[in-house]
Amino acid sequence: MLEILKNPNFDFLGRTKYFVAVSLTIIFGGFGYMVANGLYFGANPKGYGVEFSGGTQLIIHFENTPAIDRIRAAIVDATIQTYDDPAKNQVLVRIAAADEENLDQAANAAKAAIAAQYPENRILESSSEIVGPTVGADLRQKAIQLTVWGLLFQLLYITWRFGGAIWGAAATLAVFHDVLVTLACLAVFGYEITLNIIAALLTLVGYSVNDTIVIFDRARENLKAKKKDSLAKVLNDSLNQTLTRTLISNGTTFLAVLGLYLFGGEVLKGFGFTMAVGILVGTYSTIYIASPVVVWWQKRQAGRVPSS
Repeated sequence: MLEILKNPNFDFLGRTKYFVAVSLTIIFGGFGYMVANGLYFGANPKGYGVEFSGGTQLIIHFENTPAIDRIRAAIVDATIQTYDDPAKNQVLVRIAAADEENLDQAANAAKAAIAAQYPENRILESSSEIVGPTVGADLRQKAIQLTVWGLLFQLLYITWRFGGAIWGAAATLAVFHDVLVTLACLAVFGYEITLNIIAALLTLVGYSVNDTIVIFDRARENLKAKKKDSLAKVLNDSLNQTLTRTLISNGTTFLAVLGLYLFGGEVLKGFGFTMAVGILVGTYSTIYIASPVVVWWQKRQAGRVPSS
C-alpha cells in the first residue's frame, strides 16, 4: 500500500480530553441553537423540508433571469431560492402547509401573486410537489426510527463480532456523536432536513462504523500478538498502523462528496454538505471518541477487580 506517512507514531489517545471537550462544546452548543430557534425538535419544529413538514414545493421557470427580491415581495411566508443552473432562470419556492384538504391552492395562489406583482418576467412553466402535513409527520417519525434501528443493529453486530459489548457500544456512541455534530452543523448553516439529507445521515451511520471496525479489527490482532502491552498502547499503535489507509480511503471519499457539494447543484447541495461534514467528523470520532471509550471502560473494569 502507498505510504503517505512513514512509520507514524502519534500519541492520539494522549490528547483525548481536549478533543472530547471540543465535541461536547459543539454538540451542546448546536443543541442549544436548535432549541433557541425551534429547529428539528419540539411539538412543531422548523427546519424540515416539504417532505417532512407538509406543504407545497414549486419549481418555476421564468422567461428572463428572475429577481429573487421581487418574488419574495410577492409571496410571504415562503422559502425562495435559485434552482439548478442560474442560466435556466428557475426558482425553487417552498410553502408550508396551511390546509391539508386544499394544498394545491397554495401553488396556484403563489403563481397568481407572482404574475400580478412581477408581470414583466413571464412564467413559462412550473412543476409542483405537494405533501400533506400528516404524511410529512409520518415520514419524519419513520426517518428517526430507521436511524435508531440502524444504530441498534450495528451495536448487536459489533458486540457479536468482537466478543464484547464495549466494542459495539463504543462504535455506536461514536456514530451517535457523528450524527449530533452533523445535525448541529446543518442547523447553524441553515439547511432543511430533506430526504436527501436523511439518506446522507444513514450513509454516514454505515460509513463511520466501517472506519471504526477496521481499526478495532487491527487492535484485536495486536492484542493477540502484544499481550504484555496495555490496551491504550495497542489501540494507539493500531491507529498509527491504519493511518495511511484512513487518509487515503476517507480523503478520496471526502473529495468526491466535496465535488457534489460544490458542483452538484441545489438538489445535491444538502447531501454533499452532510456527507462532507460527516466524513470529517466520522474520521475524528473513531480516533478520539470510540477508541478512548474502550480504554476508559477497560480501566474502569480493572479498578473494580479487588487486589489479591
